[in-house]
Amino acid sequence: MTLRGILGVALLVSRRGFRAWQAYLSSLLSTVWLLAIFYALGGSTFLPHAVVGAIISLVLSGSASSAVYEAYYSLIKLRDAFLASPLSALGFRVGVALGTLLPSLPTLLAYCALLPLVTSAAPLGLVASILVTVPLTWIMGVLLGYVVARGDLNASPKINLLNRILTLLPPIYYPSSVLPRWLRPLAHLAPTYNISELMKSQLGITPFNTTHIATCTAALALQLMLVMMLALRIKE
Repeated sequence: MTLRGILGVALLVSRRGFRAWQAYLSSLLSTVWLLAIFYALGGSTFLPHAVVGAIISLVLSGSASSAVYEAYYSLIKLRDAFLASPLSALGFRVGVALGTLLPSLPTLLAYCALLPLVTSAAPLGLVASILVTVPLTWIMGVLLGYVVARGDLNASPKINLLNRILTLLPPIYYPSSVLPRWLRPLAHLAPTYNISELMKSQLGITPFNTTHIATCTAALALQLMLVMMLALRIKE
């Protein structure tokens, strides 16, 4: 697995994504709509939650689609051409996953630029939270994509549905206090919720609670291990 080969695959894949700029414009408009809706529902207190939700949703949707991209490149034999070089199968997958993330960077930076406006976190805390949240969401999205797609070229609708379920149902775009107390523990079943709570706590959007942070961290670690094991069981 060479860095040069990975970057080569990433740049090749990203070209297709950059040409589909309409998808990212649609995502941006959807986020603006959600911000307006949550502002109308909860005022300015909901805005930080909505921005965090937008960041996680964007990274998750892009990374999860990498499995479909790999299936397509396998079909047209482009994957075989790369594997004939010193690049390994793992390196090719990392390159594809990175390539699906690159086109979303302009939109992602726009969302991140909103964080200083809606939170009081220090600049170092903002950067640290982004550097933790984006890779975690990216890794989880890539693994979930392979588990759901299983080499199916037509898996995009399933992946999109999964993204909607994991970002709109759990309290990510909105505070968990909206949910009834008996329902809140079930939110930990969604890895996106655990990631969002870690980010919100780090940014001061929600009160820092050691027990809650430990629960989110433990649940996320277990989910990552489980999804990784499932992804590794999928045949080449």
